[in-house]
Amino acid sequence: MEYEEILNIVGSAPWYRLIGMTPKLVGDRVVVEMEIDKDKHIQALGATHGGAIASVLDSAIGLNINKEIAMTGKTAVTAQLNIHYIRPVTEGKIVGVGMPVHIGSKVTVGYGEVRTEDGELVATGTATFYIIDRKFRD
Repeated sequence: MEYEEILNIVGSAPWYRLIGMTPKLVGDRVVVEMEIDKDKHIQALGATHGGAIASVLDSAIGLNINKEIAMTGKTAVTAQLNIHYIRPVTEGKIVGVGMPVHIGSKVTVGYGEVRTEDGELVATGTATFYIIDRKFRD
């Protein structure tokens, strides 16, 4: 299975559809985009909820790690996510990109950023993932 097919499976998952995240392969990286929806993503103070931003960051890091290990019949699942919010965002598109920092046999660590479509930094973070013996789909 090509990784583009895996991204189609991931993008059609209920959580991705619910909050409007779209994973895409851009060059050698996976990016995760989400258009801010004022009826879904905005919290009481008028900014995008941190959980929506965290979902983009977690997915961006995880999908880039999984891109590296998917063909081995393994999958990485989130064990810990550390996020630093830099600035609030109220509208437009946010884009997350991640990269593996270390891929071990049982645990992997990655780094990622979420930016506005204009390139302003919204959040950064690191994540730890467990590596499990499971394919996305057979």
